[in-house]
Amino acid sequence: MPRDRRGRPVPVNVSRDLFAWADAESAPRRGIYPPTRHDLGVAATLLIAGIAWGAALRFAGSLPVDFGFLLFVLQFGVGLVFVIGLVSQLLFRGFNVDRVGIAAALVLGGATLGLGTGPTVAPAVTVAGTYTYVLTLPAAPGGGGILACEWAAGRWRIGLLTTTTPIGGLPTPHVLSVDFLDRQVQLTDGATSTLLALGDAAVSPPPDETARGAGDRTGAIALDLLQANLASGSPDVEEVRGVFRWTCPGPPPG
Repeated sequence: MPRDRRGRPVPVNVSRDLFAWADAESAPRRGIYPPTRHDLGVAATLLIAGIAWGAALRFAGSLPVDFGFLLFVLQFGVGLVFVIGLVSQLLFRGFNVDRVGIAAALVLGGATLGLGTGPTVAPAVTVAGTYTYVLTLPAAPGGGGILACEWAAGRWRIGLLTTTTPIGGLPTPHVLSVDFLDRQVQLTDGATSTLLALGDAAVSPPPDETARGAGDRTGAIALDLLQANLASGSPDVEEVRGVFRWTCPGPPPG
């Protein structure tokens, strides 16, 4: 314990400012202008990071829906890290609001620029293909016709198949659509009859036929659809089973 000139003990004042807020507030602050080389380097880094973030968001947003998790991570995850970084700068760097504001403006401005100029994958495109079907329930003769094949964004796989020639063998003509991205198969007559199948099993091939062409341009699925609106008193069938096969040409270039 320290003592004065007469040898008497001198009490020691223990600071209660554990995080040194007072020191940070009382410390002299260097002004924003003129900027140093370090300031310019940090500013350039923040601007480039913002542009990269915006470009990544634009690219992820152009991907098919089954890449939605990547877009969520870029939007929420990176955004949360950015906000935490700004708050920590305010709390632990002397409440320098001017510099934090400039950092936020640089990153958000760069992100806006990236969102407008970033790359995207090729958009979805539809081509004409052909299909055949065999219904086993209800028992009906096989048939076939023309099919609209939509290559999903990026054009590396088929996203949606829609028959343009109606499915026959039912009380009313029905249109079949197969959504590979959402894993949904729907058979509807556009009025009262809607039959659905959802999940991985809805787009699964028959047990004896598992091979598919590149990007699902050719293949087969085992139809097992149930009536979705029985309460409407539809006169149509309550269940449809069979095998649906399709062939689609490749996507156009670009």
